Formats: sequence, C-alpha cells, structure tokens
Amino acid sequence: MGAFTSWRLRGPAVCLLAALAILAGCGKKEAAPPTGDNAGRPGAGRPAEEISVATGPALRTPIPRKIEFVGSLAGVEQVTLSSEVEGTVQKVNADLGDPVRRGQTLVSLVQDEFLFRKDQARAEADQTAAKLGIAPDAVGVDVEGTSLVRKALAEYDNAKKDFERRKDLAERNLIAKKDVDDAEARFLVAEANVRAAREEANNLLATLRGRRAQVGIAEKKLRDTVVKSPLEGFIEARLVSTGEYVKVGTPLFRIVDDHPIRLLGEVPEFYAASLKPGLPVDLTVDSRPGKTFRGTLKRISPASNPANRAIQVEATYPNSDRALKSGFFGKAAILLRVDPNGVSIPKAAVVSFAGVEKVFVIDNNAARERRVKLGDDLGDRVEVVEGVSAGEQVAVSRTGKLVEGSRVRIDQGDRK
Repeated sequence: MGAFTSWRLRGPAVCLLAALAILAGCGKKEAAPPTGDNAGRPGAGRPAEEISVATGPALRTPIPRKIEFVGSLAGVEQVTLSSEVEGTVQKVNADLGDPVRRGQTLVSLVQDEFLFRKDQARAEADQTAAKLGIAPDAVGVDVEGTSLVRKALAEYDNAKKDFERRKDLAERNLIAKKDVDDAEARFLVAEANVRAAREEANNLLATLRGRRAQVGIAEKKLRDTVVKSPLEGFIEARLVSTGEYVKVGTPLFRIVDDHPIRLLGEVPEFYAASLKPGLPVDLTVDSRPGKTFRGTLKRISPASNPANRAIQVEATYPNSDRALKSGFFGKAAILLRVDPNGVSIPKAAVVSFAGVEKVFVIDNNAARERRVKLGDDLGDRVEVVEGVSAGEQVAVSRTGKLVEGSRVRIDQGDRK
C-alpha cells in the first residue's frame, strides 16, 4: 500500500517535466545555431568587421645573382726584410707607416770589419796574380802567356838547340858521345819543366779565380751592410733599433705594397663552373660602413680544399687612397649576372612563423594567405622565388591580425 501510494504521487511530476522538455526543444528550432568559424563568438551572425591595411606591389625587379663569401685583405706584395750579414746596427732610416721606395736605404750596419775583409781578399788575389806574372785585373789569361811557362819554354828551346848541335858534332866525331848524352838529358829535363810550368800556372790561375771570388763575396757582404727596400710600399712593422747586434736572418722590417690590395677567400665548389677571371667583386668592410668597393676576380685555385669543399679565390682592388688595409676582414660578393625577370616585395609583407614564410595577397578586398619561397635580400625589399606574381598587391601592415579570407579595407594613403 505504501509503495503504490508513492508511485501515484510521483506520476504527475514526471509528466510535468516531460512537457517542459518538449516545449524547450520547440523553442530552439526557431533560431538556428551559429555555424563554422562564427560559432561561439560574440556577435555571431553579424557581418565581419573590415581590417584597414596598407599594401605594396610585387614588382618586376632586376636581381643580381651573386656568390657571397668572406675573406681577408693582404698586400699584393708583402715581405719580411731580414739581415744578410752579422753586425751592429749603425742607423735606422724608416719607421712604422712610412712610405718607402724601391732601393731606399732602411738600415745601415757598421762597415769597418767588412772593409778589412775586402782589402784582405783583394791582397791575396793580387799576390796570386803576381806569381803568374800578370796584371791584378787581367782577364782571359792564357797559360802560355804566364811568366812560369815562358821561362820554361825558353829553357826548353835552348836545351833543344844545344842537343841538336851536339848531336851533329858527334856525328862528325868532333865531340865525345858523353857530351851528346848530357845534352839530351838537359833537353828532356827542359821538356818536363814546360809541362810542370803549365800545370803550376793552371793551378795558380784556379787559385786566382778563387781569390777573386772571395773578393766578390767580401764586396757583396760590404754592400749588404746597407739594407735597402726591395719594393715600393709602406712599413708595416719596424723590428730593429740602433745599436742592436743582428745575425744572418734577423728580421728588420715588414713591408707591404697595398696598391692594389688583394682579397683572399673561399667559395663553395658548387659554383666552380660559374667562376672566371674578370668578374666584378663587391666588398664591404667594417671600417667603412655603407661603402662598397668594386674589384675584379683575379685568380681561381685549380683545386678544391677537401677539408671544406671550397675553392680559394683572389680579387684585387684599386687602393690609391689606402682606405683598405692589409689584414682587414671583408664581406664580398662575386657578381655572376643580373636576372631581369625577378620579382620582389616589401620586407614588411613577409610573415614568418615556425619556419614557414607567408604573405597576404589582397584580392577583391579579401586577404589570401600564400606561402612563399624567398630569394636574395634587396635591402628594404626581398626577392620572391615562388608564391607571388609581379603586379599583385600584398599587405604590409597589420599582418598579424589577418587570416585567410579576412575582409580588408585598403588605406589609400598607406600604399607602399
């Protein structure tokens, strides 16, 4: 009885709840829910608000095709000048940064000892010439013209004539056979003396040539006490002082000829087929911001470096004002050609996110998202390889508020 009474009391309440649910469902059918991107947004169902943007055109732009690389500057000639003799520095005639001419005296050493050595070598040569009986400065000396050989030949001629006379007298039985034998012996001795004289004269002539060579060496060493510049340029470093004792090979100066000046660098071997001497090479250095120096590709290595798969190149630059210094670090670009059919857009149009680069092309007051492939940096513009065609308009402001299909209003005063 109690259970039945409870059911009877709850029955009308259940019916009432069911009726309310049916009425609620009917009410919702009168207003359709927002769909798509408008679902859940305030003001769903109202027209989308237009976004005011500035635009810029994609232009047909000549694009220079370049190979960019970095390198260091060096003089066209750069030498370390060293001493060729030992001695004490008497005078230094140049210092850091000084311009020097080819053949200009830079350092002088004390010469006293070198003068004595030259005089000694000259005296020894003169002594040998005196033994030969020739002038000290005689050249092209013939052995037969030396006093040694002339004396031996004279004795030989006398002995020969005496031997012939005695042999004739002996045939007529006017002298003894012993006198003939003695004359013959003297003749043979004189003949041997001629050979000996010639050998001694040849030996002395060889000695004379050696003595004269020593004179030449002594004179060269004397000249080497005056150190001269081998090239025209500037003193990069002074490494010696007056009164210093230097040995053979002691560095005295570093000299650089920086007019013209060279740029040495490496480019990837991939570009090997495009490289050729004479191509223009633009250079920028930190010491001259905003200035570009135009040079010429001069030399190309015939081999690639296996360590980094790069080819060494050398460019030269006129440097009459010495704005470029040896040792400078530079950024360079080899101009291969100019592509007349390139397309460029303002840099402000590019949106980058998670490695993806895109732009918004404005078409019939709507933003159309396009992924792009960029090329060379052109300053305030950038090359577009894929994604945009010349003549199209791209948004350059408020790009962060744009999505695919956004309605836009072009601000005519903000066109770029």
